[in-house]
Amino acid sequence: MMKFVFQPLVDLRRHALAGFEALARFRDGLTPQMHFDEARRAGTLVDLELRALAQILATSNAIPDGLLLTMNASGPTIDAFAKLNPALDPRLVWGLELHEQSAPELSGRARISADELGCLLLVDDAGIGFATRERIIMLNPHIVKLDRSLFTAYQSSPEARQHVDQLLAAARETGAKTLVEGIETASHLSLARELDFDFAQGFYFSPGVPPEQLPQAMAELGGRLGIDTAGF
Repeated sequence: MMKFVFQPLVDLRRHALAGFEALARFRDGLTPQMHFDEARRAGTLVDLELRALAQILATSNAIPDGLLLTMNASGPTIDAFAKLNPALDPRLVWGLELHEQSAPELSGRARISADELGCLLLVDDAGIGFATRERIIMLNPHIVKLDRSLFTAYQSSPEARQHVDQLLAAARETGAKTLVEGIETASHLSLARELDFDFAQGFYFSPGVPPEQLPQAMAELGGRLGIDTAGF
């Protein structure tokens, strides 16, 4: 029912591949958002997310040693995952991205559970849903990931600009690294560097790629943009 593709995360300071985000795809043609929203309504979200995390663990051998691999989950799923004490591949640096629709009262232990697992905690889609400045301050995540809609509106909307600046200030106040998604053009990349993001992802680098196609895709990424894709 589910398969996974991997979208690269680029370290903007080193101009090098930092890792990947694992993204679910469903064979019935419905979007991942539709599946996860339906599971949330049906009260089966934790079960679906735990199955997704298990499948990511099973395909993690496609990722070279030392790279980051991030996975999306809600607060209750992160807690349940920690209780399972899964065997994480020690070759990799693991990250759990706390979903922006996971309510605060269900997510307060996310950093503790991530620490128990030996994972980094990311606040996903900062600026959207419950992924607020207050969440960043409360959870003290390792990485704050800015929502693409705010980033792409940064230059045209004073409101978006103010919101982004506040989120970045909160991230830096807590010592978190920053990641921006939605990099689709060279201009987007220039803006990400101007705003001093640590990491970036988006179609300008690569779409999500099936595991068996990663070596070819990373060779193309390195050749096209000069990004160091060591390990491939």
